[in-house]
Amino acid sequence: MKPRITTNGFIGTNSSVVATEDFSGLGKLAFASLWLFVFAIPWEDAVTISNFGTSARLIGMLTGGLGIFAILERGKLRRPAPGHLLMGLFVSMAAISYLWSLYPEGTLTQVFTYIQLFTLVWLIWELAPRARAQVRLMQAYVFGTFVSGIDTVYLYLSHQESAYQRYAGARLDANDLGLMMALSIPVSYYLLVQCKGRIVWVYRLQLVLAGTTVLLTASRGATLAGLVALFIVPLTHSRLKARQKIAVTLTVSLLVCGALFFVPATSWERLSTTPNEFAQGTLTGRTVIWKAGWELFRSHPFVGIGANAFRVLVSRVLTEPIRAGNDTLPPAPPAHNTFLSVLMAQCGSMAQRRQTRRYAPSFGGTHHQSRILVADLECGAPG
Repeated sequence: MKPRITTNGFIGTNSSVVATEDFSGLGKLAFASLWLFVFAIPWEDAVTISNFGTSARLIGMLTGGLGIFAILERGKLRRPAPGHLLMGLFVSMAAISYLWSLYPEGTLTQVFTYIQLFTLVWLIWELAPRARAQVRLMQAYVFGTFVSGIDTVYLYLSHQESAYQRYAGARLDANDLGLMMALSIPVSYYLLVQCKGRIVWVYRLQLVLAGTTVLLTASRGATLAGLVALFIVPLTHSRLKARQKIAVTLTVSLLVCGALFFVPATSWERLSTTPNEFAQGTLTGRTVIWKAGWELFRSHPFVGIGANAFRVLVSRVLTEPIRAGNDTLPPAPPAHNTFLSVLMAQCGSMAQRRQTRRYAPSFGGTHHQSRILVADLECGAPG
């Protein structure tokens, strides 16, 4: 049965999506901690703890502990979806790549990160089995973007640049913040068209704030990712009801007004260089890095160079020294391309984009939620 979102903004259905049991008090506490962790992701660098890390890291550790105890108390695990098997295979391949890694120390660090991310996905699978809980986690991420987005607008109004003529709140890097906001667009759009009541204004304002923030960061990569994310509007427009089409039109109008009112000329000037960068430039050095990555791929076409080895090895192909661990110089350049980074890390010549499109339907979500996941994966690919 197709889920519906009620007037309070949450999904409801006459039948359980996957499970019938209700969580105990510990399970509810674990889900609340998971909700708080997802809420903190869009502003993870805003609060840091000395000699420990970000507040999001602390919340994540608490969530992991509570989640494991809640699952042990319940006494059983959900059957994994095909997507989890693919992710487990990916993490296993990253771990195995240590055997031939050209940067073993970095590979161990990356594998540990992959295990943490896989644990997060597994906790979401276990603690949010129903559509209503999944929507609450979507809402948590959308609500979290208000923190970094509002802070970005405040920095702009108070003329506090995070970089030259660029603005980014919550102490985030401008490119990272822009991409986080771009990823929130399909999620907020889904909630907007499915919800009823006053809460729809929250999603309208978030879409306006997300678009404005992306432009204030003046990140060309994030702007392109945002445009890709916005393709979900024409792709789903024909299936919307009249009320939903009116809501979308109103939101787009607010987004245009927000961009014209808040975004300074300096941001438009930087973004206007994008076509020229595509035609004659290097996309701020990205195409140079991609060419160097291609040279590495030609040397290691089947098994790659090991997880997290790209940044160190690409410096050998580029005419600049390796700078890993050197605090006096900027870090070695990242791939700025998700698929190239994974291709060189441990997958060799694997057809990654085809696998990406298989992830969404393999997690057992609704058809619309699968489309949202595909849109986020696609707009998050370029860096």
